Amino acid sequence: MGAYSERAQRAFAAIRAESVDLTDEAKRRHLAAAATHARRDLNAEIEKLAARVGRTDRGDAQAVFGVDGLPGDAASLAISRRDATDRVASLERGELRDLLHRATRSGDEVLARAIAERALEELDDKTLHQFCAHRPHLDSAVERLWNTQRASEGGGSMSLAMEMIGLQPAELLGMSFAAIEQLASE
Repeated sequence: MGAYSERAQRAFAAIRAESVDLTDEAKRRHLAAAATHARRDLNAEIEKLAARVGRTDRGDAQAVFGVDGLPGDAASLAISRRDATDRVASLERGELRDLLHRATRSGDEVLARAIAERALEELDDKTLHQFCAHRPHLDSAVERLWNTQRASEGGGSMSLAMEMIGLQPAELLGMSFAAIEQLASE
């Protein structure tokens, strides 16, 4: 159980213990208010984290896949980037690794970065390791991008679902959060 659901469960237990003289309906309203408060706190934290992750992800993607900082004319690099992306779009994993080897050997960093982006889309860790072996300064950014990609594929949703379940007291199970908010406001 996460910190938010643990905090909510403690609040629910306190309400149950302290409100022995209240009617069941009054207890349910107090529990609904606590659940609403807990959900709003978690939502605020999720929004804050999402904004931070979005900024970090954009910066990492630009550093790993972009052409900023590469030597050459910005317009020519942008055209090369689009061409390289098109070139690798349909390649299989083994082909990506072979082409990455050739791109790295010949110094075609634009192509290497397009290959890395394709490898990330395919969750091809071997190609990404090969990419980072020659670019250790990008290793942390690649790892964050990898984790974000994996999470977007559903890896992080189970823990969030468990956290959300803990924000609802047993007395209100089966109620939507909208209905709980309504009960809290009565």
